[in-house]
Formats: sequence, C-alpha cells, structure tokens
Amino acid sequence: MDTDKRDYEYYEERAEYVKFEDITSSEHNANIFELLVAVNPIEWNKKIYLLEEEIDGDPDEFVVGEGDDLGWLGFFIGRNSHLVELHIKYFPAGKDKMNAFMDGFKHNIWLQELYISTDLGRDGYESLGHMLRNNDALVNLCLHEFDIDLESARGIASMLSNEQYKSLKHLFFVQNDLGIEGLTDIITSLRKQPQLEELKLCGNNVDGDGCLALGYALESWEGASLKKLHLCHNDINDKGLQALATGMTKCNYLEALTLCANPSISAAGLRSLSTFLQSKSCCLERLDLDQMNIDCAGVGALVAGLSSNIPLKCLCLSGNSIEDEGIDALVSSLPKCSKLEELHLSENGGFSAVGLKSLSNVFQTGLNLTQLHLRDNAIDDKGLMALVQGMKSCRSLAKVDLSHNNAVTAVGLQALLRAGRSSLKELELWGMRIGDDGAKVIADELVGNNSMERLYFCPGYSNVTSEGWSAFSRILCDTSSVNDTYISNHTISNIGGYQSHSAPNTTRFHLFLNTNFHSKEVATLKLLMHHGDIDMIPFFRWKLMFLPLVVEWFARARPCWEAIHLMVPGEQILQFEDMSALHGFFTEEPEAYQSRELSAMYKFVRGMPMLAVGKEEEE
Repeated sequence: MDTDKRDYEYYEERAEYVKFEDITSSEHNANIFELLVAVNPIEWNKKIYLLEEEIDGDPDEFVVGEGDDLGWLGFFIGRNSHLVELHIKYFPAGKDKMNAFMDGFKHNIWLQELYISTDLGRDGYESLGHMLRNNDALVNLCLHEFDIDLESARGIASMLSNEQYKSLKHLFFVQNDLGIEGLTDIITSLRKQPQLEELKLCGNNVDGDGCLALGYALESWEGASLKKLHLCHNDINDKGLQALATGMTKCNYLEALTLCANPSISAAGLRSLSTFLQSKSCCLERLDLDQMNIDCAGVGALVAGLSSNIPLKCLCLSGNSIEDEGIDALVSSLPKCSKLEELHLSENGGFSAVGLKSLSNVFQTGLNLTQLHLRDNAIDDKGLMALVQGMKSCRSLAKVDLSHNNAVTAVGLQALLRAGRSSLKELELWGMRIGDDGAKVIADELVGNNSMERLYFCPGYSNVTSEGWSAFSRILCDTSSVNDTYISNHTISNIGGYQSHSAPNTTRFHLFLNTNFHSKEVATLKLLMHHGDIDMIPFFRWKLMFLPLVVEWFARARPCWEAIHLMVPGEQILQFEDMSALHGFFTEEPEAYQSRELSAMYKFVRGMPMLAVGKEEEE
C-alpha cells in the first residue's frame, strides 16, 4: 500500500467511512480496530501487542500481516483515549511503513505505558519525541531485548535531551547491546530528565566511562526524584562505582540499588559504596549485590556502611564467595539495620556450623527478619541445628529457602519446623531428596500448625512416594473421627510443586479447600464430605443444651455446601477413582442435605428418654 503521500488529514477525512476488512489481514485484526473506535469498549484489557506471530490468540494480539495498513492502525491508536499499554514487539521492514504508523501514533496523548522490542529507527524516535511532548499521561517507557545501533542511539539521545517529559517516571533500557559511544550519548541525555523515579540500564555494557557519565547526570539533577536504579549485568568496575556513588549522593529519595552481576567490582569499589551508605542522603531500602564475587574482604568493606543505621529492608548477597569469616563480619553490622526484613545469602559456596551459629545470633538482636534465603550452601543437619537455635526467639520469620542443601535430613527439618512453628509461613525445599522420612516428619510437625501456608519441593526429585503423600493427606483431613477431621490442618494451601502439581488428587482437592475458604468453612466442608451420617451420641453429655447448637451448625453449613457445589462440578470429581470417598458428596441433591439435618435431630429426639432418665436419677 502506498502511504508516502498520505498525511493526517487524509485519514481524518476517510475515518468515518473506512471498512476495517479492507485495511486488515484478518478478522481478528479488524476486531482490534473495532475496539479502537468504540466509544466505551467493555470486553477489552486496554492493551495492544504488535506481533510477528500469534502467542496465545488473545484479543489484544495484532499479528501484522501482508494486508494490514499500518498507517490506519497508527491513526486510530493516535486518536484513542482508552488504550493504556502498547507493546511494539514487531514491525515489518520498510521506512515508509514505520513513518506511516508513527505519523498517526504520535498524536496519542492518553497512552500510559509503551514497551518497544524492535528498533524504530532515528525517524521513529523523532516521532516518539513528538508524542512525548504532547502526552502528559505516559509513565513507563521500556526499550528491551533488541539491539540499538549508534544511529538509533543518537536518535534516542536527541529525543531525551530536547525536552523534559514530566510525566515520564520509569525509563528502561534492557539487553540492547549498546556500544560505548551510543550508551554514553543516551546517559548524557538523561540530564534533562530529573523527574525520573526509576532508571534501568541492564545488560548494556555500562563500564567505568558509562558510570562516569551517569554520575555526572545524577549530580546535575536539581531536586532529583530517583527512587530505583538498576545497573545489573554490566561491566562496572571500581572506578565506575566510585563515580556513581558520588552522583548518588544527590539522590535523596533513592530506595533501591541493583548492581548484581558486575563481577569486576572489588573491595576497593565496595568501599566507595560503603561511603555512600554512610552519607546523610542515603535512604536505601533495597541493596542487590548478587553475583559479584564478593568475598570476606568485600564484606569487610561494606560493614561500615551497613552499620550506619540506614533504613535497609532487603539485602541481597547471593551468588558470591562469602564464607564463615564473611558471615561473622556481616552479622556484626546487621543489628544497626534495624528495619531489615529480607536477607539473601544463597549460593555462597558453603557455610559450616560455625558460620551458621554466627548467623543465628541475628535472630537474637531484635531484628524483625521475615525472609532468609540460604539455598545451595552445602548446609547439613549440624549447621541447620546451629542456625535454628536463634530462630526460636524470632517471631517474625515467615519464609525460609533451604533449596538444594541435600545434606539436610529429616532430623534437621524437624528442628527447623519446631523452631519456626509460631511464625513460619513458607518453606522452600526445591532440589532436595526429602524422601518419605522427611515427608512424615514435616507432616507430623504440621499437626496443629496454624501458620504454615506453603511448602515447596520437587515431587519428581524428592523421593516422596505414596507413603509420604499419605502422611500429608492425613494431616489435611484425618477421617478417623469427627473430632480428628475438625482439628486437621485447614491452613496450608500448597504442598509440593507450584499449585501442588503432582500431588495426589484428593490431597490437591483438600489444599484447594484450604486456599479458597476460611479455615472454619474448610472444617465444615471436610465434615460434610467425609461424615455423611454424624454419630451424635458422643455429644449427649451436653444434654439438651447441645440441640440448638446442632440446628445452628447445619444452618451455617448450608451456604458452604451450596458454594462448593457451585464452584466444583460434580462430574469433575467423579472422573477420578482415587477420589471415590468424595463421590457421594458430589452426587448429593439439596434434599439430601435436609435429610442429614433431620437425621441428626431424630437422633437427639431418640436420645431424649435417656437424658430424661438420667435427670430423674440425679433428682
């Protein structure tokens, strides 16, 4: 289609009469045009994805084909006031097609989020700058996972340096393989954007010179608003971090700093970071230093900064080379981080009982730690038992990740669960062969436990057989008696893989109940499902006082019965032979529920003479 001679007026004059089937390659794409012109589109998530191939076939996917007129698409997007997100993941080759689309798109003044995964070219970025100047709603601009050459980088730099875009708060450049010259141009252009609250320059070869340019940009911002700075997977060295730290002192609102996967930074660079942590302007709440080859010397360089009462809530030091000596140094600084909630120390080669004993002291310093991540650290039972000694006094710890510590056995798991019984909500044991012995110990510790909500492990790797799953099934719903069913575990919502995949069907169903109903409702449903004809004789000891309670219980249970029958189709349960114990309940008609209630009442009536005789004997 020849779009070279069209201008905006061309589309305006013909918009009322254009037939969408004539300008699209498919009925699906024509439907997207219908959404764009609708006055009040109801069934639309207000997103559009421009794609080369279909992903899920969702209504928001516009798969660009041979018959699609992109000039018309840009025009209708440009005038649409409902569209919130636009994802440009693909655009066909041809400068004329890009220009035709952008000429219309640049008129949009309502779009809030723009995600670009293909190069727009210098002209395209110039048009994008036009849109940014007129759009007071755009908050997020993300350019990710495509290469940006020098010419396009200069176009982006020109766009960002021409004017301050006050609505733009989040600017992301991710895995664009930027060259040093193009990267420096873009970073230098950021001096014009002090309103940014989040900046991400990840996987883009940011080196010492790039950090120097970024440091100058941050220093130039008067009243900087930056809250989050992400610089992971780059080539930052000690010199670069020193320049960056100087610039960050101007950022009085910086809450999160991500430097992970910059392995060229040594203890010398970390001392510059430590100096920033001690500055009056530092208000960091999250510091991510994963995968940086930090050793004991590196931890020592950080200690002074971590000891300076910063409001740190999350400290990430996973994937480094921190050993017992480093743990000891780290622990000495953490009491000053009084607001610390998350500590990540996974994949550090290995901690002995000595290092874990030092770490256990953290729990006794008054810290309100909620998460502790220790996966893949060669921890054994002796080390875990040294760690849990301090956990006993911690009432805030809600999540522990011990994944890939294969030397831990049922003995260590039992000690951990007993120490964290009052607070632990999530335990991750991925990549660990806990076996049936571990499953039984865990199940035993979950009896009467009202805090644990999620237990994760790999069902196919864990060596848990039907014997271990049977132990989990019993604690979820022990059908031995009415009382045992009532006091079963109604809190935990996941056992095994995510969403409890690979767990037996009955176990998954009981976990479904725990997830979707209040614990009291779960107890009621389990009683209804597994005790069709409740024996009332054990309750006669309360005499006639118990009769009104029976009536009230059945009245409260009726909505639960109705809700589960609406939520779960009976035929879905009937197709599984291993759920035969529930077949009767899910084929039950409403009249049968009333029969249960009448049966219970009849048993009381039948027992009344016994109660009366007992009363006469007392008199």
